[in-house]
Amino acid sequence: MPESTNNHTEEIKSSASGLFQSLRSFVREIFNVHGEVDKEGAAATIKKDIVFKGFNIWILILSIFICSIGLNLNSTAVIIGAMLISPLMGPITGIGFAVGTFDRDLLFLALKNLLVAVIISLLASFVFFSFAPISFDHSELDGRISPSVMDLFVALFGGFAGILAGTRGSKTNVIPGVAIATALMPPLCTAGYGLATGDMDYFLGASYLFFINSVFISLSALLVVRYLRFPIASYVNPKVLFRTKTGITIFVILVAVPSVFIYISAMKESIFKTEARSFINERINTDNHVVINPVLNYGDSINKIKLFVYGDEYSPSEKDSLTLLMNNYRLQNTQLEIHNMGTFDAFKSITQQKDEIIGEKQVLTDNMRLEIFRKHEINTQLESKIKHVTQSCEALDNIAVEANVLFPDLNSFDYAVKPLDDSLHSISLVVLVDWDKKLRGTNKQDQREKMNSWLNLKFEKQDSIRIVEIQ
Repeated sequence: MPESTNNHTEEIKSSASGLFQSLRSFVREIFNVHGEVDKEGAAATIKKDIVFKGFNIWILILSIFICSIGLNLNSTAVIIGAMLISPLMGPITGIGFAVGTFDRDLLFLALKNLLVAVIISLLASFVFFSFAPISFDHSELDGRISPSVMDLFVALFGGFAGILAGTRGSKTNVIPGVAIATALMPPLCTAGYGLATGDMDYFLGASYLFFINSVFISLSALLVVRYLRFPIASYVNPKVLFRTKTGITIFVILVAVPSVFIYISAMKESIFKTEARSFINERINTDNHVVINPVLNYGDSINKIKLFVYGDEYSPSEKDSLTLLMNNYRLQNTQLEIHNMGTFDAFKSITQQKDEIIGEKQVLTDNMRLEIFRKHEINTQLESKIKHVTQSCEALDNIAVEANVLFPDLNSFDYAVKPLDDSLHSISLVVLVDWDKKLRGTNKQDQREKMNSWLNLKFEKQDSIRIVEIQ
């Protein structure tokens, strides 16, 4: 091989090696977190947040009440607000920090304060749900009693975000977000609800969710503390270190295993219901059959599909064929029950009656809207008329006093009022005046015109006004 070719190959290798080194340095620089770590400040903050007394206790109790109200009202916004002000993250992160730094005293302190926080939270939610009426919608409560492996990952990744943010010297908005994502408050409140109502499914399911959230947040804190090489509080020999790591690994696995089984069971139930709906839509809902309100029951050993069908009645052989077809939809170990509700014409008749009823309701609704609009118009007109009459009455209250001031030549002044029609929109005002005998001729005519102008101006010329002079 020529020497020039060898030199060219070496240059390419050298360039490629240099490019790889530059790329590796660039990636390392982007993902490096060591430069922003404030170990002393982070350790002080974590230790401070562990302690539950004074203000922290009262904030915890208030946040528990707020969260319980949110669960009772089924209000996600209220629940999020409670999670934002909850101080529960402190001792949980402290446990991971204490184990990661082999600080036995700090570990006992964190465990003691977490136990205090849990007991107070359960008591507060127990008291609330013992007296508060429970709403019919339990979806927010029900969502806290079946933890799965996905909740485990949320707690783990949320814990990573929380402890990484906590090791920085500056304030961030990560901790409130972690408090919301990992949802420590709602499971405790749900467990309190279970105690208050005597429902152990709620109590045990929610307690397990809080437990796995706490364990995996602590685990993430432990891993980050060891990765960032926080100083160890006490010397640990290799044998003790190995036993500690082994014990933590076994404990985490034991905590995670039930959530994996719960997740697998939930996935199987979801697959069963999806396949069952596909089977019903593709094999049962045909031109001659229609299914109403199918019942899908998932079980650990056997599943059941109960169908209420309008159309031609299925023969035993047809039912057997449908049972065989279920194998194509991953519906093994599933019982199929078909209940014939009547002919297809009967279904059409029922549907038609339903449509007619809906149509009649729509007509009634439209008529009600028109009636409401008509009454609104009448009310508006009446309000206008009442306002006008009120204004006229207010003007009449002082008319005699004003007349005597404006017209010194009056001996007496009186009036009578009556509506012009049933609408009350206009009134007829008859004014009785007695002029001084000395007032005659042109002067009397001028006073009469002046009074007429004054009355028309006062009542905005919307009414019938007549002046009657007493002779």
